[in-house]
Amino acid sequence: MFGLSPRCRAGLSALVVLTGQLAANAVPASDFGLGRAHPTGQVAQGWELAQAEDDHAAHHPAASGSSGGAAGAPPGGATPGMMGGMDGMMGRPRKEFYPALMEMPSLSAEQRSSLEAQARERISTEADRLAAAEMDLRHAIAGGDVVAADRASRRLRESLNAVQSGVVALHSLHEGKPPQQIAQAWFKSQMNLLPQRGAMDGDDGAPGISWFHVTTMALLVLFSLAMLAVYIARMRRANALVDRLTRAVAPAAAAPLVSTPAANVSDAKPEASVPRETDRQPQRGGASRSWKGRLRICAIYRETPNVKTFRLQAPDGGAIPFAFLPGQFLTYAIEIDGKVVRRSYTIASSAAQTAYVETTIKREDDGLLSDYMHGHLKEGDLIEVTGPSGAFTFTGVEADSVVLIGGGVGITPLMAAIRYLSDIAWPGQIYLVYGAQTTEQFIFRDELEYLQRRMNNLHVAATMVRAAGTSWMGSEGQITAEFLTRAVPDLVKRRVHLCGPPGMMEALRKTLVGLGVPREQIKTEAFGPARGAVPPPGKVAAEAQMPATESGNPAAATVGPATATIRFATSDKVVALPPDKSVLEVAESAGVSIDYSCRVGVCGVCKTHLLQGNVTMEVQDALTADDKTNGLILACQARSVGDLVVEA
Repeated sequence: MFGLSPRCRAGLSALVVLTGQLAANAVPASDFGLGRAHPTGQVAQGWELAQAEDDHAAHHPAASGSSGGAAGAPPGGATPGMMGGMDGMMGRPRKEFYPALMEMPSLSAEQRSSLEAQARERISTEADRLAAAEMDLRHAIAGGDVVAADRASRRLRESLNAVQSGVVALHSLHEGKPPQQIAQAWFKSQMNLLPQRGAMDGDDGAPGISWFHVTTMALLVLFSLAMLAVYIARMRRANALVDRLTRAVAPAAAAPLVSTPAANVSDAKPEASVPRETDRQPQRGGASRSWKGRLRICAIYRETPNVKTFRLQAPDGGAIPFAFLPGQFLTYAIEIDGKVVRRSYTIASSAAQTAYVETTIKREDDGLLSDYMHGHLKEGDLIEVTGPSGAFTFTGVEADSVVLIGGGVGITPLMAAIRYLSDIAWPGQIYLVYGAQTTEQFIFRDELEYLQRRMNNLHVAATMVRAAGTSWMGSEGQITAEFLTRAVPDLVKRRVHLCGPPGMMEALRKTLVGLGVPREQIKTEAFGPARGAVPPPGKVAAEAQMPATESGNPAAATVGPATATIRFATSDKVVALPPDKSVLEVAESAGVSIDYSCRVGVCGVCKTHLLQGNVTMEVQDALTADDKTNGLILACQARSVGDLVVEA
């Protein structure tokens, strides 16, 4: 009945029956109706009597209960009108009002207007009482009078209940509901029962839940899922970065004062565009961490008239698929005229940058790969890359200060270190000493000026060999001992990295030693041909390279009497071995495949077994003691004046 629970419906029905019987015995049924015989004065009188009874019952509930139960009518024999019953609805209800109100067919417009006026007056009166009770409660609490506070709180509840009943009546009247629903709404408000949406506001199929709630909850769920996805993605990137940095710093931290190799390329000739390092300790397992795959050229920058920077990123646009150290190099493999050409170039970008990797390459007149890259490659092209390799690195853990000395394109590994140290906010002092032919060939000039303004610990000293006719106001000439001591205070106490052409490196190395810099503090990387240790020309009567035989018979190759030969056991080919050619160079000429990367004896990719004969190797840092015991050689470095047999 009216959306109530079974227990409430049973109680209400019993109350209806009981009050109906009492009303039938005490008051004529017409008194409970809304007949036209009730004048306005009777309505007002009923309201005042009910209000007086409510006030009296609030202080004497027992007396009120006995009076109402015995007679079912107000004291003094006054006959309650419709407003007296409504007063019961707004305050303490008169029991006979419920059956009368539920039996009323309807309310006229005049009756509804009168009820609304009386309800508003009652709400206003009770609101004033509510404010007075609140003030009394505040004073009682402030004065510590618990008894007075309890009385005031009870008055608050009674006044609030009266205000609520009046509001419920107004709400029901404004909605034009019949008397039965008005009684039901008031009864629910007194019993603290929430109204059902189906009865009061219309049911949308989801009791107590609106479309606004559903939409809001859905948006919150979607937002939570999105934030969770972002969090997971960030954690993955953070873990990947930590892993990269851990793997990158660990090798350098293991031996902070040991000189390490690296690589770069200024390829003057197809086979000579590689770096050469000296004074290094062997690096074990360097090739095992190498990555091989394709990267996409996303940007090309012109640094000087003959130097360009190629920026590479993963084809899918994500992070580059390998970690590297400042000063390591990459090996590019590009097919030119039907032949795959490989060259190695130092990484110039910061090792802290994971979105891309950059190599800065000088275009040489006779450089096969550098000329092709400058003239043919464009943004969007894919290029095969192997690396990183090399150990001519500086990460900041090797020393508390560093001196970087470079010439020409040899600045690239030094620039990689400067960029990385800037990114990690390294606190040590950085001294860059750089020499170039002219100001037009000063690579990274603008960026170095910018970094020097931002980094208080970066000091740049540059000199131009030829500066006549330009606006250059700095030093001119070669890098000399006087220039070094003037540019770098306490030079003998600092770690030094050298990188440039071989002649420049040899001269500066002697200069540094002469200034008192310990040899173990000088780490060098020279650009140019990786020349091996070859015997004097007098020991070889002639240099003749014979073509490889395709007959499968090693004896079929004709070799000059004073020229050594090399037999590739796996390929079963025999060719001439000139004393100034490495095993790798001869293998390439004969069409024998030997993998390689750096061509300077650093990466170890070209390791192969020497089955017969003896070789000399100028650089063999990639070979461990076990490699040498097992007969492994570096094909890019191995040379000989005698016959050889290798497994290739």
